[in-house]
Amino acid sequence: MTRGGGVALAVLFASRVAAADPVAIRGALARGAYDEVERLGLAARGGDRAVAQVLMAEGRLATGRYELARALLTPLVRGPEGVRALTVLGELEWATGRPEEARAAWEAAIARAPGRPSDLARARLLRVLAVRASREVLREVANPLIDAYNDAAPRAAGPPGVLGDANFLTAVAEATWALGALRNAATALNEALAVAPSHGEANLTQAALMMTTEDYAPAGEAVTAVLAAQPRHPEALLLRARLRLTSNHDLTRAAADLDALLAINPRHAAGLAVRGMVALRDDDVAGAVQHFAASERVNPRGLDLAIGRALLAFHRNDRDALAAALAACRREAPRSAAVEEALGDFADWEHRYDEAATLMREALSLPVFAGDPRLASRVNALYGFNRLRVGDEAGGVAALRLSFAANRYNVRASNLLNFYEQTLPAGYVVDTVGPFRVRYHRDEAPVLRRYVPAMLGAAYDEMVARYGFTPEGPLSIELYAREEDFAVRTAGEPEIGVQGVCFGRVVTALSPRAGAFNWSQIVWHELAHVFAIQRSRSRVPRWFTEGLSEWEAFHGHPRWAREEDPALWAALRGQRLPTVASFNRAFTHARSGRAMLVAYYAASQLMAFMIAQYGFERVASALPRFAEGASTAEALEASLGVSVDALDAAFRRDLEARLGPRYRAHFDPDLERFASIEPFARAAEASPRVAEARAELAAARFTHGERDAARSELDAALALDATQPLARYLRALMGAQGEAPREALADLEALFAQGLDGPALRSLEARVASRLGDRPRARRALERLTALDPTQGDAWWSLAEALDPAAMPRERLAALAEVVRRDQHHREALGALIEGLSEARRWPEVAELQTPLIELDPENLGLTLRVAHALAQSQRRDDSLRMYETALAMAPDDAAAIRARMAELRAGQNPTAPLAAPAPASRR
Repeated sequence: MTRGGGVALAVLFASRVAAADPVAIRGALARGAYDEVERLGLAARGGDRAVAQVLMAEGRLATGRYELARALLTPLVRGPEGVRALTVLGELEWATGRPEEARAAWEAAIARAPGRPSDLARARLLRVLAVRASREVLREVANPLIDAYNDAAPRAAGPPGVLGDANFLTAVAEATWALGALRNAATALNEALAVAPSHGEANLTQAALMMTTEDYAPAGEAVTAVLAAQPRHPEALLLRARLRLTSNHDLTRAAADLDALLAINPRHAAGLAVRGMVALRDDDVAGAVQHFAASERVNPRGLDLAIGRALLAFHRNDRDALAAALAACRREAPRSAAVEEALGDFADWEHRYDEAATLMREALSLPVFAGDPRLASRVNALYGFNRLRVGDEAGGVAALRLSFAANRYNVRASNLLNFYEQTLPAGYVVDTVGPFRVRYHRDEAPVLRRYVPAMLGAAYDEMVARYGFTPEGPLSIELYAREEDFAVRTAGEPEIGVQGVCFGRVVTALSPRAGAFNWSQIVWHELAHVFAIQRSRSRVPRWFTEGLSEWEAFHGHPRWAREEDPALWAALRGQRLPTVASFNRAFTHARSGRAMLVAYYAASQLMAFMIAQYGFERVASALPRFAEGASTAEALEASLGVSVDALDAAFRRDLEARLGPRYRAHFDPDLERFASIEPFARAAEASPRVAEARAELAAARFTHGERDAARSELDAALALDATQPLARYLRALMGAQGEAPREALADLEALFAQGLDGPALRSLEARVASRLGDRPRARRALERLTALDPTQGDAWWSLAEALDPAAMPRERLAALAEVVRRDQHHREALGALIEGLSEARRWPEVAELQTPLIELDPENLGLTLRVAHALAQSQRRDDSLRMYETALAMAPDDAAAIRARMAELRAGQNPTAPLAAPAPASRR
């Protein structure tokens, strides 16, 4: 062997030894590089071998290779790494449904090393005992940790010792949490994270703790911190999925997290069970059953499995199965409210608030809750939430007070108590009108009382006649003048991102003061939910009740119709429109607010199609079938006499025939279809010389914010084909957003020269021309845009803003009129239109805007006076007087002038000049 060869071999051997060092294995484990953990562990020798084998077992545990992990751990438990081996063995036993053996392993680890080496085993044991053991047993296990913490040197003196050890501090947090001392647990976790901000165990423990208090924002931050450092951390992925399900019902991202977890460990019992819960929320009962069965094969005693089966039984209305599942939960976690929490959340999802309250009340009668106010706190909170949702405010507040007295850290309970004890008495009043209890802000009530009861009465009478059904009352209609008031009343949180919610007998909504929304359309829509929810005993699928409520609103009020045909066409052509049998996925898996709007619109169009084809009575007859537990397919087939597959095919043919002639010829790139990069990356890799494949990959990367990578793919696509349309459009879009507007305009002109046209191109042209100061070209582009698709209110608004009021007053007013016609929520356009028509003294047209003004901006004094004058000029004296009375209800400074004008009208006079009034105060 040559000298050089000997040196090379020595270097190679040294590198292998270094690579097998436990530090390297721990690094690979933290990264989720489990194959590397295995390879490095097998290479370990000498004194490092036992440590490496424990780390290998952790990797095998994380990836579901449980038998191989046990084979490694069993001989190690008596050796020098026995404490750590026993700790991991306990986790393995717990994961595979052997809780007694898990407890024995952790107790053996503690007995082997009562001090610091067994802190993790003690923490694991405490988390299990917290839901199983008496307080005395918990103290016995927890006190050594707490005593060590209390006995530690003061923080200002000497080295930090255990107080500088994040592992120890996290274990202390588990100990204090198990004993119910949430503040102390939070303090210990904060100290742990001050020592090691990215500490995985501390962050996950903090997230779990925050979730129990429904403080979801910091919980999310803690999980994000773990996944930023360890993106393949199975327990972090599971916890984030739970958080997404609980905090905002984000099924799409929760499912993605769970799928990522199960790709790492396909035998993760809790992950499989929670994945089944996601399927159940999608009304995919078969999928839920399949996931629960897979979970049972790994861990037949898992709490998540028992909870999942409780939810399935509740969904099926199977009381016997529910009782059995609840009994299983009690056996596995007798001192836990986890199943109550899950049932309360799931009942909220299914609008079954009365049933949820009944379940909570039954739970509170159990000895474990009756004898432990702290444990009962969460159940009392859930009971209170659901009593509020069915209109029992006294009972709901009483339950929340019981909850808060035992646990002051539940964020939603605290928010709701403050709301009911302080906000409501100070700011709101309630009127009883017929079957309704109507809540208004006291400052808004004088005006809204003039309109809300009449609208409610008309809607109610119409729906009672149409459905042949009278809902159980009283019905509470609550209008909130602040978004935060509405959100807290509705969800216990200060922000929820919607304008109205129906709980079956209670409707909560934003009032006109809370924003530029058509309050009448929102309340009409939510009132329709009352009929669908009650008629189906809260079992109506979401797509059906949303579609029906949309139809109820627009079929008698064409101006309330949504104008989302372009997006619906894109979803149809992009194969993103779910089948009728799975239509709920349009709502449960909407990735954005835009996607949710399309879901509402698609559901409304499917509902309108069914009613046009089969009649309202046959469609509505599905509601009592849902009440009996029928699926979408069963209910529709029985009601309509056609299979859901045939219905789906007919609906798609109708959309093609109705929308195709308008949109098929448009070049309108559908960027929504690039929601995932991977398929386009694979296609581009398979066809690197195909310009379209490279352009589509560029679109996917651009959609995901990878602008540099998108630019590289665009350059490649255009090098292959300089005329590739998608690539040219994307380059124009990126140029318009960046520093190349003239180049963007050149790309657009090239597309037009190719004979391509569409709203996306004209909208982009208008933006670029405006940026370059070419107002005439911007106006022409917008005129072409509105000609290509006259249904879009935003396009008409852009055109109205581009038109000079002095040079093109009539054209501008015509554009504003189209905005008001197309967008029932556009307060600014309505105000500008009334002002402009008034200046032109086009009083009959102003008079026709009375109803839109009442629906959108009823407290705008200036606009109210203009409309009142227009009504008088149009010989509609009684309507004019009523509008002047509304003006008086606003307590204006010039009330005397308004009364004088009313007297003139009653005397038969009709002054030609409108009353002077302040400019309209836009709240948009």
